[in-house]
Amino acid sequence: MPDSHSSASAAQSPHGILLLGLLLLFLFRVVAQLIQALAPVSFLPPFETWQSGALPYPALVAFQVVILAVCTHVVRGVLSGRVGRSSKMGKRLVVVGWIYLIAMAIRLLVGLTIAPTHFWFGATVPTLFHLVLAAFVLVWGSFHRAEEGHSGVLEAKGTL
Repeated sequence: MPDSHSSASAAQSPHGILLLGLLLLFLFRVVAQLIQALAPVSFLPPFETWQSGALPYPALVAFQVVILAVCTHVVRGVLSGRVGRSSKMGKRLVVVGWIYLIAMAIRLLVGLTIAPTHFWFGATVPTLFHLVLAAFVLVWGSFHRAEEGHSGVLEAKGTL
């Protein structure tokens, strides 16, 4: 159970707002592809643009619903101040977040340069939303590390 200091600092920090914004971006991605699957509209990219094809669409949607549920739980906890901060959890999340971000940045770079027609590397829109999820993990990790006096995930000293 978080103490009153953790609750107060959670309510005053920008972490919850950033996490909510990233969650809403990912929700947009899920809903946009669903719209294109069920009743395509001209102002959104075609259905195929939204996925690499690495997973069949029904499996992808199932995973996305789980991701949305987990992210929603995290955002609610951070915004309400009900979640305590854990330095150990923060360090792990930051490491995982950076690995995820770097891997997806490399995927994007390869897809934009040397393998634009490859089904996985050339899937620009899904890769951009993987970057959104990586940012979510980094902000979540930063939230946990804030009690240590770390100002954010981009701090050069002591991040890992």
